[in-house]
Amino acid sequence: MTQRVIGGRTALYGLVGWPVGHSLSPLMQNAAFAALELDAVYLALPLAPERLLEGLGGAHALGFRGLNVTIPHKEGAAAACVRLDEVAAAVGAANVLRHAPDGWEGHNTDATALLELLREAGVAPGARVLLVGAGGAARAGAWAALRLAGGVRVVARRAEQAARLCQALAPSASPGGAGAVPVAWEALAAEAAAADVILNGTSVGLAGHDDRLPGVTFRAGQVALDMVYGDTTFTREAGAAGARVVPGEALLARQGAHAFTRWTGRPAPEAIMIAALQRAREQAPR
Repeated sequence: MTQRVIGGRTALYGLVGWPVGHSLSPLMQNAAFAALELDAVYLALPLAPERLLEGLGGAHALGFRGLNVTIPHKEGAAAACVRLDEVAAAVGAANVLRHAPDGWEGHNTDATALLELLREAGVAPGARVLLVGAGGAARAGAWAALRLAGGVRVVARRAEQAARLCQALAPSASPGGAGAVPVAWEALAAEAAAADVILNGTSVGLAGHDDRLPGVTFRAGQVALDMVYGDTTFTREAGAAGARVVPGEALLARQGAHAFTRWTGRPAPEAIMIAALQRAREQAPR
């Protein structure tokens, strides 16, 4: 195997978030660069919330060709961009930034990937969709649910945040659809029991965060999509109940493939990216 050398012409890409030490994005994207023999490298870049604008400006000045954006920066990154694509503008969050001479261009490949994955999971118009969470990732889930199912019920610990999400995403609702409806946090268990589709758009399942969504149970026939990857309680319990599970790794790979193509103009080797994630999961400490 040829040793990759990072030199003065190596294209720089990275992931900004807080924290990012757990992320598998560098492993996945670097595997894709190697497969296509591109002179590029992808780095994890921890960026504290209070230094977001400074960090994004510094990465642009240093010549980074593209960035992924993760918790808690997706909404702030969108506000910092000089331009947004149609989806990022509608969602109000950006998880992919592309270098332009005058600043960052913002994209939202989370939303595009979620729409594709929900469609592949068999979610159809009229499905009752419950979205848990109201941050940047959840906004992408709401957009996808509105485009595909026509409606989404949003529950978050902070009721005002859920209300703002529903109001912001109202223009994305299809004519005749149920739209985005905020629901009280106390109704989470009942809403989950009634839902055809449950989307976890919270940080529950990430290291250092809560392990499970309180009161949420699953049943056979439901679709359960976790935006957090790894061996989460959400995916284990959903699978045990017979729900159709879409794990966070599927979202990570799909949105990453779309990001790769936006940055490089090349079709992403998605199968290689998925294989890299699978190897990492198999090698993870039990």
